[in-house]
Amino acid sequence: MFLLACSTALALDAHGFELLGTSGNPHSFTRVGSAYAGRSGSWDALTGFDYAQNPLAETMPWGREPVLSSLGTLYVGGGYSFGGLRLDGALPIHAMGEDQTGSFSAPGDARLGVLVPTFGEQGLRPALGLQANVWLPTGDELHHVGGLGPRASVAAVAEKGLGNVGLVAMVGAEIGYPEQDRNLVAGIGPMVGLGARYNVSDAASAALEVTSQSDMGLGTWPVEATLSGRYRLPAGAWAALGGSAGLTDGVGAASWRAFVTVGWTYTRPEPPAPPPAVDPNLDTDGDGIPDVLDHCDDMAETYDGFDDDDGCPEFDGDADGVPFEKDECPRDPIRPEQDPRFSDGCPKVAEFAGDRIVITEAIFFAEGRAELMPSAIPVLEAVLAVVHEHPEIPYFLVEGHTNSNGSDLFNLRLSDARAFAVMTWLGQHGVPGDRLLSKGFGESRPLVPGDEPDAEAVNRRVEFKVVKIEDVPRDARRLTVPTDVRER
Repeated sequence: MFLLACSTALALDAHGFELLGTSGNPHSFTRVGSAYAGRSGSWDALTGFDYAQNPLAETMPWGREPVLSSLGTLYVGGGYSFGGLRLDGALPIHAMGEDQTGSFSAPGDARLGVLVPTFGEQGLRPALGLQANVWLPTGDELHHVGGLGPRASVAAVAEKGLGNVGLVAMVGAEIGYPEQDRNLVAGIGPMVGLGARYNVSDAASAALEVTSQSDMGLGTWPVEATLSGRYRLPAGAWAALGGSAGLTDGVGAASWRAFVTVGWTYTRPEPPAPPPAVDPNLDTDGDGIPDVLDHCDDMAETYDGFDDDDGCPEFDGDADGVPFEKDECPRDPIRPEQDPRFSDGCPKVAEFAGDRIVITEAIFFAEGRAELMPSAIPVLEAVLAVVHEHPEIPYFLVEGHTNSNGSDLFNLRLSDARAFAVMTWLGQHGVPGDRLLSKGFGESRPLVPGDEPDAEAVNRRVEFKVVKIEDVPRDARRLTVPTDVRER
C-alpha cells in the first residue's frame, strides 16, 4: 500500500504479485504454490491479468504521495514436471502503469523456479518441498517495476490435506541487488505465506492466502490477503479468479488487487498398476490346474482328451460346429456339406437336414446320358437309408441340375431324365412310389457362376428336397400318383 520513504534512485519491483502457483491442479494455491511437483511428464501453460491500486507510495511532509498509482499487468507462464522435480516460470508485462511521470508500459522481471519435493504426507506429517526462484533483471527500474540486478529466493513449503481442507505454509528469504536509500535497504527480505483451501469438488476449490515477499529487509513487509477460486474442466482447461487487499504499507502491497488466470494442463496418464501377486497354488475354478497355468481360470477344464492341460473347457473338440453334448463322433468332424444344426456330429454320405437330404458325394452318370454309374450306388444307398428313417415325410422331390455345357433344351431334358432315373432306383429299392417325385431344371439354377473354375462340377448335381403337396411342381414326374392327387 504505502512506502515509508522512497527515492527514484532505488531500483525496486513494486509489482508485488508473484505467481508461484503455476499448476492447473484445481486444489492448488495461486500465490504460495505447492509442495507437490505433479506427475512426471505433465505440463501447464497459462496467461492472465492482474490490476493493483496504489502498490507504491512515499511519505512526504504534507502527507502520502502515490509513486505508482495503478499497475495493470499481463503475464504468461508455465511449468513442467519430470523426474520428481517441477520447473516453472512467469513473465510479467506491465501494460497499464500510472506513476508520477504519467502512463507507461514496461516489461517486468522474469522469474524462473524449481520445486524439489523432499517427502510426501504420512500420518500427521505434511508434505514438504524446497522452492528456489531466480528473477532476471528484464524489468524497468525507472518505473519501479524491475531491479538493477538478478534476485533469488529459497523457501520451504509444507502442505497438508485434511479431508476437503488443505493447508499450506511457506517460509524463506529473498535476496536482491544490495542498495540503500533513506531508510530502505535492499538486499535480503522475508518470503512467507500461509494458506487454507476448501475443495468444493474434484474440479473446484476456494482458497485464502496471506503472503509477503520482498528483498527490502525487515523495515517494510508487503503483506496481502488473497481470496481466490479455481476450476478445471475434465479436458484440461482451467481458470482462477481472485482479489487481494493490502494489510501493511510494504513495497508491493497494493490497496487492492484483482486478477484472473486461464490455462491448460496436460496430465500424463498414470502407468498401469502392476498385476497383483498370484498364489502359485491358487485354483479358482477347482479343475486341478493352478491359475498361473490356467487359460480359463473361471471355467473348469473338461477332461475329454482334447487340450486337457490348458484349463479351458472344450465345447467342440473336432471344431465341426456340433457341440460335445450332441456330437456322437467327437474326434471326427462332419463333412463341409453337412449342416451342424441338424447333424449328429458324424461324417456321413447322406444326412437329413430339415427340409432336404444333404449328400456329401456326387451321383455320377454316364457322359451325356441318364445311366447311373456304379460309384453312384453307395450314395443312393445312403439316401435310401435316410428316407426309411423318416417315414413321417410324405414327399421327396428329386431335382436334377446340369452345368451350362450344351443347349438349354438338351440340358433340361438330360436333368429331367437323370432325376427320374434316381427316383426310379429308390422306388425299385423299397421307397413307396407315392412318396417320390422328380423334376429337371437344366442349367437354370446354378450354385456358382459359370465362369468359376469349379462351376462345371459343382452345378452338375442331384438334390433331394422335402415338399408339401401344395408345393409340388405341376410338371413333376411320379412313379405312382398319390391317392389324394388322383382324387383331385
